[in-house]
Amino acid sequence: MTGRVMIVTGASSGLGYETARYLCEGGNDVILACRDDDKAKRAIDKIKQQNPNALATYMNVRNVNSNKKITK
Repeated sequence: MTGRVMIVTGASSGLGYETARYLCEGGNDVILACRDDDKAKRAIDKIKQQNPNALATYMNVRNVNSNKKITK
């Protein structure tokens, strides 16, 4: 699967992070759905260090406005 938009929950660490990283390496646009903005930003920075062309962003699952903005 390449060229798709994927949302990965729990993507700031562990299995969710590894899944998001793998999907970015495959050429997908990945949205990391996380509860903590700082952890999400660190995860994205780490992904982009390994793959500068990665298309990754995040949404805060605790913030309704963030969720609405992503789904539009």
